[in-house]
Parts: sequence; C-alpha cells; structure tokens
Amino acid sequence: MNKLVSNIPANNKQIITLYNDLQDKKLNPKPGFQRKLVWRKQHKYDFIDTILMNFPFPEVYIAPGKINPTKKSIIDFVVDGQQRLTTIQNYINGHDVFALDKIPIKKFDELSNDEKEEFLGYDVSVRYLKHVSGTQITDIFQRINRTEYALNKTERTNAQWGDSEFICFAKQIIEEELDINTDIINYKILAANRKFYLEFFHKKNNIFTGNDINRMLSLQFMLTLIATICEEKYFNRNLKVDTYIEQQFEEFQDASNIDSSLFTVLKFIDKLKFGTSSYWFNKANIFTLIIELYKYDVNAIDGKKLKIELENIEEDNSKYLIALKQKKSSGISKANEKYIESSREGVNGKIARDYRGKIINKIIKNSLK
Repeated sequence: MNKLVSNIPANNKQIITLYNDLQDKKLNPKPGFQRKLVWRKQHKYDFIDTILMNFPFPEVYIAPGKINPTKKSIIDFVVDGQQRLTTIQNYINGHDVFALDKIPIKKFDELSNDEKEEFLGYDVSVRYLKHVSGTQITDIFQRINRTEYALNKTERTNAQWGDSEFICFAKQIIEEELDINTDIINYKILAANRKFYLEFFHKKNNIFTGNDINRMLSLQFMLTLIATICEEKYFNRNLKVDTYIEQQFEEFQDASNIDSSLFTVLKFIDKLKFGTSSYWFNKANIFTLIIELYKYDVNAIDGKKLKIELENIEEDNSKYLIALKQKKSSGISKANEKYIESSREGVNGKIARDYRGKIINKIIKNSLK
C-alpha cells in the first residue's frame, strides 16, 4: 500500500451542515464497502444523549465522490461514521427509533429553540480524504475497523442485528449481564422466569464454559434452540438463525408462548434432578432433550421412567468411552452407540440432530403415563 502524500487534518463541521448535505443527497452515508451495521436502540439513544450533553464523539471520515458535470455537483461519501450521521439525521427527522411514542431522551421536536440551536451547532470533527485513491480509502476504512475481523460469527451477528427482538429475547434467557435496555424492548421476560433460566443454564448445571459465555457461544446455542422450536424441525448448524433474526427484528411474535412453554420444559428437566456433571447437560444432549420435550405436555410424562431410560444411555456412554480408550467393543446397542457418537462436541449437522431427536422422542413416548 502506497503511503499518503500528507497527513489528513481534522476540521469541524456543524451538525446542521452535515444534516443538510444528507437531506440534499450531497453526502452518501452508505458506500459499498461500509458494514451493514445496525445499532441497538439504546446505542442510538446514548449517542444522541452524548451530543445533547455536549460530550465529544469519534471523528467522521468523508471522501469526495465523482463530479456530475450535468448537474454540476459532487456527492461526497462517508468512509467511517455511517451510523453516527444517519442516527443524527433520523433524530432530527423523528424517524426510526425516534418515532416511538416513549423514548428515554427528549425528541428533537421537544427541545427548546435554544436546545435545537445548540444541537444543530454542535461541531463534528471531520477528516476529508481529498487526493486519496479508492484503494487507500478502503484500506483506511479497514484499519479504522480492524477489530471487527477478530469477531466470530455470533459476535458479528450481534454487532449487526443486536437490536433484533429475536436476539433480545434469547439474551434475556441466557445472558447474566444484559447489554440491552429492557424498558424499550417489546417483550420482557418476568424477573422470576429470567432468574430460573440463568440458574438452570449457568449456576446449577454448568452447561456453558467461561469461553462459551465470553465468545457468545451460549447466545448462539439459545438462538439456534429458539429457531429450531419455531421451525418445528432440525436444520444444519445455525442455518435458519439469521432468517429469524431479520424477520423478527421489530417484534418476536411467538415470544410469550415460547417463554411459557420453555419455562415449563426446563422446570420438568430440573425436577428430574440429574447431577450437575450429568451427561444430559452436554450441550448437544440438553439441546435435543429440550426440543423433544417441547413437543409434549410434560405433565403426561412419567418423570421417573424417563430418567431411568436417560440414565441408561449415560451408563452406556461411560462404557463406550472406556471401550474407545481400550480399543475394544463396548457391548452396548448399536442405536445407543450411534446416539453417543452423534452427541459428541461439535456434532451439529442436521443428520446427527435428527438421529438424536428420533432416539429421545422414542424414549419420551415410552415414558408417557
């Protein structure tokens, strides 16, 4: 990459100037290389509050576009600062999350004339990338946002669609430290239910490791679980999750029913009283058990009988592991051996999930009262 001829100085532009350029389409906030990044509601509110409080925010990078000789105009484009500028534009216009009836900050129309004048006169630090090649602009953008490339799939999804009601629902079930404002989401899980969910998945049964939680793998588990419940069938890995995140962005219509039914299923599993290190708290096993139990009225299931059948598979797993280590036959049934092999860590294909579901469903049917 060629070195820039000179450094790019920072200059100030008032919000009113940037706003008018956006309104008049003299400034394009969405060039092709920009991330399709969707801020959460609270991020947008917090950002506007930052301006209302006269606090600074990171500088914006703008580059010149092509001259239109017919219209005798030029359209600049935003290299970095897309969300900041579009959030400002939406706030002033009363669009997007600022159109909601109840928001945690004053709407622009509710500001006094002095407050409006102060907001519109706020100085934004802007670097104008004049005489910079297209390749250099793309490189500058990537360098500014380089931390994104270390994110895993779920972390990138959270950055892009973190405000989706589907994700917000899953987070309330699985995340102890919420990064969402529960006062402004459409469906809020009851405190008692949320407490039980967190105790079930984290404190009592240790289903997830610290790394699972830190890298949002526990969230991915829950998103896949809920998507599978909605689909009413298994799918490969996380194939359907993004669809639900986007389709249920504004409202997760099944939230109430799934909350109620999932709570009932987990209470039933809790009453089976497996040990905290039970085979059934392996992520693949608990996933399958929840999905299959969800299909039934758990009150019609003989819990004692079900537990005995599940513990038989757990015993077979111990035999299987010993035999594997000793490189000899385990003596367990082919069906259970196949189940065990399909339940090992990282086996998340549709075929494996379908097989696990088939075996557990058969056990549940045999345990009906």
